[in-house]
Amino acid sequence: MPRRNGLRSQIAPSKAVITTGEIFANGAVIELASGRSSPKPDLLLWNGNKVRIAYRVNHNNCTYEAPELSPSIFRATRFPRKCGRYASIRDLFDEISDLFSRYPHCPDRESRLLAFFGLSTWLADSLPTSPALEICGDQRRGLEVLRLLHCVCRHPLLLGEITAGGLLSLPLHLRFTFLINQSAMTPRMRRMLCASAHRDLYFPNRGVLLDLFGPKAVALGVDDDPNILGEEAIRVFLEPAPTFVSLNARLQDEIASHFQPRLLMFRLNNLARVRESQIDFPEFASPTRQLARTLSACLSEDRELLFEVMRLLRTQDQDWREQRASAIQCLIVEVLLGLIHQGETRDIPVHRISDLANALSRSRGGRLDYGAEETGWKLKTLGLVRHRTSSGSQLLLDGDTSRVVHRLARLYELPAAREAAENCPECTKVTVP
Repeated sequence: MPRRNGLRSQIAPSKAVITTGEIFANGAVIELASGRSSPKPDLLLWNGNKVRIAYRVNHNNCTYEAPELSPSIFRATRFPRKCGRYASIRDLFDEISDLFSRYPHCPDRESRLLAFFGLSTWLADSLPTSPALEICGDQRRGLEVLRLLHCVCRHPLLLGEITAGGLLSLPLHLRFTFLINQSAMTPRMRRMLCASAHRDLYFPNRGVLLDLFGPKAVALGVDDDPNILGEEAIRVFLEPAPTFVSLNARLQDEIASHFQPRLLMFRLNNLARVRESQIDFPEFASPTRQLARTLSACLSEDRELLFEVMRLLRTQDQDWREQRASAIQCLIVEVLLGLIHQGETRDIPVHRISDLANALSRSRGGRLDYGAEETGWKLKTLGLVRHRTSSGSQLLLDGDTSRVVHRLARLYELPAAREAAENCPECTKVTVP
């Protein structure tokens, strides 16, 4: 406190705001940087032109300081030591893609999709949905891919055999990129990971609400079911390889030291541009369309890479359409749409709908047979009301049913819904919000 009578004044320093990162309206950014005093990171302040790295930084008359981390967390993740220059997004993308083709020997398509994922993790907090990646096939190669992603992703954390409680116990304010090597996940874990791809969905844990939003990659086994991370995830398949280079700790550190500073500069240069991106891909089905939007928002200044996003995701889009077309609810809607367009306006037995859906499935190589009871339950969940008669459960193909079926056909993006049938007023007036 100040003293009078000529004695020396002692003024207490202002209290610092503890932060793991800030994005300011004027374009300034605060990021975590690899600290000189482990396990406490430094802070990096970017004012749009210059970078300053220090134990404490000041912006707009406010002092900021990084939190002290658990030593195990500090060792397990990566923070850039500085910012580095890169020639162009194309050069950065090609270099990262080359890493995946050189070490785990990934095919060209997979290498480039992995590079897209790595880049997108640096801008994930400005994207509408978080980047997600599922690595299927050979789990040994999948683990090597995760190790390489640990070198090029933002705040990467490599995990194995996690539980829902364990995941929620982590310091989530660090906005990790979770790299998970685990097969046979519990249904709760699957639901949690899938839901956390969307903003503003919080998970209750011991009286507080936690935010799991952020990029995630999962390496699955050959026998694991896909869609761990939802329909909007990038999917790559890796066949077993006789030999590939295993990444030791020294090599990983060298790769990370080369790429992390340049990727941080990529983040600083593109945060504002990502928020303003209006790029769309209406030719894709809904999940692939959203995935393409997410990836392309990170690459808006390079038109060639935007076309590459379309090319690489076209196969995944086709796979999704085929899977959707073979789902029981889509088969039912397609059968009913065909009957309505044929002029059927009478009661139709549920077992008849089941027979027609099974026949349609078999014509596409399907092997499952759906019974009348399961078909009846699906009709109920689709909002199609059945009624009982002396001969069993029936569905009336009246005007109300026609409106529901047409709306469902558009919602499921069925091929049969793309062209209006002759003399069918519902085909021209039904819209999906």
